Amino acid sequence: MGTGRMNLQKKIVLGLLILWVILLIVFGLVRAGVLSSKKLVVYFFKSQPDGSLTLAEVIKQPRIVLWGSCLEEKIKSAITELISGPDSDQLASGYVSCVPSDAMILGVKVENDLIYLDFDENIESGGGISEIRGRLAQIVFTATQFNPDAGVRILIKGKEIKSFSGEGITDVEKPMYRKDFSEFSGGESNERENTP
Repeated sequence: MGTGRMNLQKKIVLGLLILWVILLIVFGLVRAGVLSSKKLVVYFFKSQPDGSLTLAEVIKQPRIVLWGSCLEEKIKSAITELISGPDSDQLASGYVSCVPSDAMILGVKVENDLIYLDFDENIESGGGISEIRGRLAQIVFTATQFNPDAGVRILIKGKEIKSFSGEGITDVEKPMYRKDFSEFSGGESNERENTP
Protein backbone atom coordinates (compact mmCIF):
# COMPACT_ATOMS: atom_id res chain seq x y z
CA MET A 1 0.00 0.00 0.00
CA GLY A 2 2.85 2.41 0.86
CA THR A 3 4.64 1.67 -2.44
CA GLY A 4 1.49 2.37 -4.53
CA ARG A 5 0.99 5.66 -2.76
CA MET A 6 4.62 6.61 -3.33
CA ASN A 7 4.34 5.77 -7.06
CA LEU A 8 1.21 7.95 -7.31
CA GLN A 9 3.02 10.85 -5.63
CA LYS A 10 5.97 10.44 -8.01
CA LYS A 11 3.59 10.49 -10.99
CA ILE A 12 1.89 13.64 -9.70
CA VAL A 13 5.23 15.36 -9.08
CA LEU A 14 6.49 14.28 -12.52
CA GLY A 15 3.26 15.50 -14.16
CA LEU A 16 3.52 18.88 -12.42
CA LEU A 17 7.17 19.15 -13.42
CA ILE A 18 6.30 18.45 -17.07
CA LEU A 19 3.47 21.00 -16.95
CA TRP A 20 5.84 23.57 -15.43
CA VAL A 21 8.41 22.97 -18.22
CA ILE A 22 5.71 23.31 -20.90
CA LEU A 23 4.52 26.58 -19.35
CA LEU A 24 8.09 27.88 -19.27
CA ILE A 25 8.56 27.02 -22.95
CA VAL A 26 5.29 28.70 -23.97
CA PHE A 27 6.12 31.77 -21.87
CA GLY A 28 9.58 31.91 -23.47
CA LEU A 29 8.06 31.71 -26.96
CA VAL A 30 5.62 34.51 -26.14
CA ARG A 31 8.41 36.70 -24.72
CA ALA A 32 10.56 36.01 -27.78
CA GLY A 33 7.69 37.04 -30.05
CA VAL A 34 7.43 33.64 -31.70
CA LEU A 35 4.00 32.86 -30.32
CA SER A 36 1.72 35.73 -29.56
CA SER A 37 -1.75 37.00 -30.05
CA LYS A 38 -1.62 39.32 -33.04
CA LYS A 39 -4.25 40.85 -35.19
CA LEU A 40 -4.05 41.49 -38.87
CA VAL A 41 -4.89 44.98 -40.01
CA VAL A 42 -6.45 45.73 -43.37
CA TYR A 43 -7.42 49.09 -44.77
CA PHE A 44 -10.94 49.59 -46.08
CA PHE A 45 -12.64 52.85 -46.90
CA LYS A 46 -15.13 54.29 -44.43
CA SER A 47 -17.93 56.62 -45.48
CA GLN A 48 -17.73 59.98 -43.73
CA PRO A 49 -20.69 62.25 -42.84
CA ASP A 50 -19.74 64.64 -45.67
CA GLY A 51 -19.94 61.79 -48.19
CA SER A 52 -16.18 61.41 -48.60
CA LEU A 53 -14.26 58.20 -48.06
CA THR A 54 -11.15 57.85 -45.93
CA LEU A 55 -8.92 54.88 -45.27
CA ALA A 56 -9.69 53.18 -41.98
CA GLU A 57 -7.84 50.41 -40.19
CA VAL A 58 -9.96 47.34 -39.64
CA ILE A 59 -8.60 44.65 -37.37
CA LYS A 60 -9.34 41.20 -38.71
CA GLN A 61 -8.87 37.73 -37.28
CA PRO A 62 -7.80 38.18 -33.69
CA ARG A 63 -6.24 34.81 -33.04
CA ILE A 64 -3.13 33.07 -31.82
CA VAL A 65 -0.73 32.73 -34.71
CA LEU A 66 2.86 31.69 -35.12
CA TRP A 67 4.02 35.26 -35.25
CA GLY A 68 7.62 34.20 -35.65
CA SER A 69 6.76 33.19 -39.18
CA CYS A 70 8.47 35.21 -41.85
CA LEU A 71 7.38 38.72 -42.69
CA GLU A 72 6.34 37.60 -46.17
CA GLU A 73 3.75 35.20 -44.71
CA LYS A 74 2.34 37.91 -42.43
CA ILE A 75 1.97 40.32 -45.33
CA LYS A 76 0.43 37.63 -47.55
CA SER A 77 -2.13 36.82 -44.84
CA ALA A 78 -3.02 40.50 -44.48
CA ILE A 79 -3.41 40.96 -48.26
CA THR A 80 -5.55 37.81 -48.44
CA GLU A 81 -7.81 39.30 -45.76
CA LEU A 82 -7.91 42.59 -47.70
CA ILE A 83 -9.01 40.77 -50.86
CA SER A 84 -11.79 39.00 -48.93
CA GLY A 85 -13.31 42.45 -48.33
CA PRO A 86 -15.57 43.78 -45.60
CA ASP A 87 -17.97 41.33 -43.97
CA SER A 88 -21.72 42.05 -43.80
CA ASP A 89 -21.46 43.93 -40.47
CA GLN A 90 -18.65 46.10 -41.81
CA LEU A 91 -20.61 46.81 -45.00
CA ALA A 92 -23.61 47.84 -42.87
CA SER A 93 -21.29 50.17 -40.93
CA GLY A 94 -20.21 51.95 -44.12
CA TYR A 95 -16.96 50.14 -44.97
CA VAL A 96 -16.19 49.53 -48.63
CA SER A 97 -13.25 48.18 -50.59
CA CYS A 98 -11.87 48.98 -54.03
CA VAL A 99 -9.98 45.67 -54.19
CA PRO A 100 -11.62 43.05 -56.43
CA SER A 101 -12.68 40.01 -54.44
CA ASP A 102 -11.66 37.66 -57.26
CA ALA A 103 -8.02 38.83 -57.17
CA MET A 104 -5.34 36.48 -55.85
CA ILE A 105 -2.05 37.22 -54.12
CA LEU A 106 0.48 34.82 -55.64
CA GLY A 107 3.51 35.72 -53.60
CA VAL A 108 5.28 38.25 -51.39
CA LYS A 109 8.97 39.07 -51.26
CA VAL A 110 10.60 41.56 -48.89
CA GLU A 111 14.01 43.03 -49.64
CA ASN A 112 15.17 45.59 -47.07
CA ASP A 113 12.50 48.32 -47.13
CA LEU A 114 10.83 47.18 -50.35
CA ILE A 115 7.86 44.82 -50.53
CA TYR A 116 7.09 43.03 -53.80
CA LEU A 117 3.49 41.85 -54.11
CA ASP A 118 2.76 39.41 -56.92
CA PHE A 119 -0.92 39.29 -57.96
CA ASP A 120 -2.88 37.62 -60.71
CA GLU A 121 -4.35 39.85 -63.42
CA ASN A 122 -7.69 40.23 -61.60
CA ILE A 123 -6.14 42.83 -59.29
CA GLU A 124 -6.33 45.28 -62.21
CA SER A 125 -9.96 44.67 -63.18
CA GLY A 126 -12.68 47.30 -63.04
CA GLY A 127 -12.89 50.82 -61.71
CA GLY A 128 -12.09 54.35 -62.76
CA ILE A 129 -9.03 56.40 -61.86
CA SER A 130 -10.21 57.27 -58.32
CA GLU A 131 -11.15 53.68 -57.53
CA ILE A 132 -7.86 52.35 -58.89
CA ARG A 133 -5.86 54.86 -56.83
CA GLY A 134 -7.95 53.87 -53.82
CA ARG A 135 -7.18 50.21 -54.52
CA LEU A 136 -3.46 50.95 -54.64
CA ALA A 137 -3.74 52.92 -51.38
CA GLN A 138 -5.48 49.99 -49.66
CA ILE A 139 -2.79 47.60 -50.86
CA VAL A 140 0.11 49.85 -49.85
CA PHE A 141 -1.27 50.66 -46.39
CA THR A 142 -2.14 47.02 -45.67
CA ALA A 143 1.21 45.67 -46.90
CA THR A 144 3.22 48.23 -44.91
CA GLN A 145 1.49 47.73 -41.55
CA PHE A 146 4.65 46.05 -40.21
CA ASN A 147 6.94 48.77 -41.61
CA PRO A 148 5.07 52.00 -42.46
CA ASP A 149 8.17 53.43 -44.19
CA ALA A 150 8.51 50.55 -46.66
CA GLY A 151 7.82 50.89 -50.36
CA VAL A 152 5.57 48.56 -52.36
CA ARG A 153 6.05 47.27 -55.90
CA ILE A 154 3.23 45.40 -57.62
CA LEU A 155 3.95 42.51 -59.94
CA ILE A 156 1.46 40.73 -62.18
CA LYS A 157 2.25 37.02 -62.51
CA GLY A 158 5.85 37.63 -61.51
CA LYS A 159 6.51 40.54 -63.88
CA GLU A 160 7.09 44.19 -63.03
CA ILE A 161 4.54 46.46 -64.67
CA LYS A 162 4.75 49.97 -66.13
CA SER A 163 1.05 50.84 -65.73
CA PHE A 164 -1.85 49.51 -63.72
CA SER A 165 -5.35 48.68 -64.99
CA GLY A 166 -7.04 49.88 -68.15
CA GLU A 167 -6.77 53.41 -66.75
CA GLY A 168 -3.01 53.35 -67.29
CA ILE A 169 -2.06 54.40 -63.74
CA THR A 170 1.74 54.77 -63.80
CA ASP A 171 2.24 55.03 -60.01
CA VAL A 172 3.36 51.39 -60.17
CA GLU A 173 6.53 52.11 -62.18
CA LYS A 174 8.37 52.94 -58.96
CA PRO A 175 7.94 51.92 -55.33
CA MET A 176 4.75 53.32 -53.80
CA TYR A 177 4.68 54.69 -50.25
CA ARG A 178 1.95 55.68 -47.81
CA LYS A 179 2.71 59.37 -48.40
CA ASP A 180 1.83 58.90 -52.09
CA PHE A 181 -1.79 58.36 -51.06
CA SER A 182 -2.20 61.12 -48.49
CA GLU A 183 -5.49 62.20 -50.09
CA PHE A 184 -7.06 59.00 -48.71
CA SER A 185 -5.40 58.74 -45.33
CA GLY A 186 -6.96 61.63 -43.44
CA GLY A 187 -3.65 62.22 -41.67
CA GLU A 188 -3.35 58.53 -40.71
CA SER A 189 -5.23 59.07 -37.46
CA ASN A 190 -7.63 56.58 -38.90
CA GLU A 191 -10.52 55.05 -37.06
CA ARG A 192 -10.03 51.47 -35.94
CA GLU A 193 -12.69 48.83 -35.96
CA ASN A 194 -12.24 45.57 -34.08
CA THR A 195 -13.64 42.55 -35.82
CA PRO A 196 -13.69 39.29 -33.87
